[in-house]
Amino acid sequence: MKLSNILLASSLFYFRIPREKWAKRMKLLKTAGYNTIDVYFPWNYHETAPGIWDFSGNRDVYAFLELAKMHGLFVIARPGPYICSEWDGGGLPAWLAADGVSVRQDDEEFLKRIGTWYDHILPVLEPFQISRGGTVLCMQIENELDFFDCKSPVSYMEKLMSMAAGHRIDIPLFYCCGQNDLLRAGGLTPGLYTAFNVYSDSNSPGTEERALHLYSTVSDRNMPFLITETNREHSYLKRLLACGAKLLGPYNQTAGNTMEWYNGITNWGTRENPIALMAADYDFDSMIGSAGEVNDQFYESRLLSGLLNSFPTEFAESVPMKAEGMVIQSSQPVNAVIPLLHTTRGDFLELSNLGRKDTIHLQYHDFELTLLMASLETRLLPVNVVLSDKKRITLLYSSYEIGFVEEKEDRTTTAMYGYGDFIAVLDMDGEIKTVNGGYQDESFNLIVGSPKEIAVMPIPGLPDMKGKLEEQAEERVISHLSIADAVLPAIKFEKTPVQPMEKIPQYRGIGCYRFSVEKDGEFLFQEAADIITICRDGEQTDVIYGRGDSIFRQLQPGIYQIYTEIWGHSNFDDIRCKSLRMNSLKGIGKIVRINGREDISDNWLFDLDEQPVGEWYFFRHSNYNTIMGIDSYSRAVSPVRGVYSKWITVPDNADSLYLHFSRADCIIHVYVNGHLEADVLKDDPVVDISRYAKNDRIEVCLRTERKFSTDRVGNVTLIAGNAQTDCEYGMLPVETFKMPLQAVQTTYPIKLRKGKNYVMTLPLERKDGKEMKLFFQGKDIKLTIVNNHRVISRLVLPNGSFPDVRGGSRDTAYISEEWLGAEKPVIWCQTIGNEPELEEVKVCYYSPVCDA
Repeated sequence: MKLSNILLASSLFYFRIPREKWAKRMKLLKTAGYNTIDVYFPWNYHETAPGIWDFSGNRDVYAFLELAKMHGLFVIARPGPYICSEWDGGGLPAWLAADGVSVRQDDEEFLKRIGTWYDHILPVLEPFQISRGGTVLCMQIENELDFFDCKSPVSYMEKLMSMAAGHRIDIPLFYCCGQNDLLRAGGLTPGLYTAFNVYSDSNSPGTEERALHLYSTVSDRNMPFLITETNREHSYLKRLLACGAKLLGPYNQTAGNTMEWYNGITNWGTRENPIALMAADYDFDSMIGSAGEVNDQFYESRLLSGLLNSFPTEFAESVPMKAEGMVIQSSQPVNAVIPLLHTTRGDFLELSNLGRKDTIHLQYHDFELTLLMASLETRLLPVNVVLSDKKRITLLYSSYEIGFVEEKEDRTTTAMYGYGDFIAVLDMDGEIKTVNGGYQDESFNLIVGSPKEIAVMPIPGLPDMKGKLEEQAEERVISHLSIADAVLPAIKFEKTPVQPMEKIPQYRGIGCYRFSVEKDGEFLFQEAADIITICRDGEQTDVIYGRGDSIFRQLQPGIYQIYTEIWGHSNFDDIRCKSLRMNSLKGIGKIVRINGREDISDNWLFDLDEQPVGEWYFFRHSNYNTIMGIDSYSRAVSPVRGVYSKWITVPDNADSLYLHFSRADCIIHVYVNGHLEADVLKDDPVVDISRYAKNDRIEVCLRTERKFSTDRVGNVTLIAGNAQTDCEYGMLPVETFKMPLQAVQTTYPIKLRKGKNYVMTLPLERKDGKEMKLFFQGKDIKLTIVNNHRVISRLVLPNGSFPDVRGGSRDTAYISEEWLGAEKPVIWCQTIGNEPELEEVKVCYYSPVCDA
């Protein structure tokens, strides 16, 4: 895999950007100087239900790739099968879990399902390969497998490669190391290139040492140093470039908006509650925002691109090394290792100020420089860089960086940028010349300015900018809105057992379980996820966020409708709670009326546990066993491994049986009649042992592992009950929400009634050529925005009982100008807390900074 220039790649996801804006985003990237786009292809976005495929409209991959080719952008194709991307299930269809398929393994059934996906996506990619005159440079097999417990990475990867070859994919294939674990990310599979994610704090002094280690790792295998994901700041990208990176892929440099129920959930929450809901606004402080607005990184990008375009082959063939003999005097931290990037046209010395703005003194061989550097600024300082072979001009050293070099027949122009005092020492056909500002003679022009001044200039190879970044946004408060009580769309119910939504089957959106309760009682909602709304006789009584755990509620007589909304399937695999497992399901697994509780915390037989954990366990009964409470044993060792055994009489007339642990501060393996039933999760300390409900009695063994003796199991309760068998289910057609005629206009703030639903419309004005965002301020409400029979955004405003919202702004909704046609967006507002209120709505219009 030989590259003729550095690949500067931005993620650009067609599935998060309206089709009408694809070309505009590509033009923005070209204006910023990017030459490559990185594209995931989500399997579940195209196979919307088993065997139902869609490559039309916003899913038209062929049209997207044609546009990329037309705009001269290389493409890095990433069709999965797993993509992550904070997308619903990481792109894996939800019915795989419903069917019990073992995902991301060398598993015959999983590979068969992948084969069907590849049969549809790879024939679209095949004609766009660079080897066919297209624009797709390379293709990723899988993604960040080193975060997942794959049992055999090599055999799994080899079979994916074989499937790709069967579809005439002959471009380089690679795998991505999410946490730089080569062996578990791809197993050094023969014929497969290795790429890395390289993230760290922007002020980390160890970035270069880590990057040089990775460069050495792939160089040993005669491979280029490819970085598929990393920080978005171009100062950080320069640090990686100086360490030999040939592909720089700042992740989500082009933001978007997640539509049509495809939000994911991930483990970016708190230690106490690891779940985070992924915002519809998919903007990680991206250079290009979801409405096409750009930030100051746009300037930095043009400058870096100007340098790379001036020495394309030289940078592609450059070799990094550690600079020797350097003396640095600084009150601020700098990078621990100073790389020198060697090219055939000269060298570039990388220095980063990792503290506040200050002066840094640098001495290297025969020159000294005093540099005024901004906070987190990185400079690639030129050392003996040949600016012109024809005119024999060499830049020996300078305090500023090169923005671009343009050589014409009669004149060489070099633009340099930076802060503080400028000095450049030039060898001009044998004459040493020191300059402290701009310089011009009959054949050479040196332009010096601030980063912004140079960035807005016409830069060779880049489209010109228009407009000013500080004048992009036009913001105003929306003074009023129309609001009415919502009438939920009619649901078509059918009889069904209580089971997860995916088994009914429903893979995204909102469903409803309906059943009747004849008398007061306590009920258990088992494996409840995600947003659970309980209604009795048409009145909303409770809204809960379920993490795939068990929810206990007292129910009174009435007709119950339990609405369950899938916020998203986990895009990551985390064992801390059930909803963060990649095979987790949504809705409700089981509804049980509880008939009895028994505290069984006391009088367990105890022994030290010295056997390995397996599927079976035999407790050695003896008259010498200690008998004690579940948390009574103390021993001055760590860890403390113990086993507790107890015979339990099973209550009569129960078909459902559970063990509930009130603390679960330690590892607890639950065995019943010698068989391992479950490991107790602290987030859901309820273990289902219903398959033993018809036994007269059972032996329960709890094998515990505690860091210290003081770690608690807590009270152990045996819960017995009967499953709800009389149930109906239906899907809520949210896309059909409409504004009723009796809507009224009102102004802010709007105090809403707890437990109610509303619909709203806003007086939005379309402005041709401008895109917009809405900003909502309020609390205890969930907003679902519907336009033209499609959900275009979902928001959860601050609410103490819900997980954090991450991955973008929780209060922001993108509105494309094309959506403001005859049907204006309708906002369904569901109250989810005690003090629901909509305080204000703002709209911001954005003007483009380049010709679309």
